[in-house]
Amino acid sequence: MFDWAELLQQYGYFTVMIGAFFEGETVVVLGAYAVQQHILSYWLLIFAAMFGGFVGDQFYYYIGSKFGYGFIKKRPKLAEKFDRASSLIDRYPILMILIMRFAWGLRTLIPMSFGVKKYPLIRYTPVNLLASFIWAWLVVTLGVQLSHWFENIWQSLLPQYHDLIISGAVIVCLIVIVGLLHAFYRSKKRHDPSAKN
Repeated sequence: MFDWAELLQQYGYFTVMIGAFFEGETVVVLGAYAVQQHILSYWLLIFAAMFGGFVGDQFYYYIGSKFGYGFIKKRPKLAEKFDRASSLIDRYPILMILIMRFAWGLRTLIPMSFGVKKYPLIRYTPVNLLASFIWAWLVVTLGVQLSHWFENIWQSLLPQYHDLIISGAVIVCLIVIVGLLHAFYRSKKRHDPSAKN
């Protein structure tokens, strides 16, 4: 028989590192819930998230440095965002490194832009390490606190409104299923020439 708590404790940090590499607040917040449940360690989770985020940002810097503006230019959406990010990097390079993990929609582009602009790696790396720590600490700390609040709210509501919550969940699931079936049917009808006759 598997001990799921032990498995999560052993592989949870690795999962968080991979998730943080790919912009993963979701994985870090799930890890924070595991901290709140005493499955993962608070500080180890912060360092796993920090490491994954740091390596990801260094990787994107390397992509920008190695392939240059040509890599971005081939992708019109990235090129448009690059111009916006580039002007901010020119004016506030340290601040942009510190806040880039909080800039949703630009998080992979900003480190790439630093690489494209050949910003000195010796200056980029230590600030990125600090930025990764700040991001990881903030997301884990907020995640643990939110997990604690939600669990308290859930435990206070569950005994009093158990039947109401279950009924509501069943109704929501039924609405979602009917909506998905309706969307599927409409999509199939739209693409089926025999259905139009």
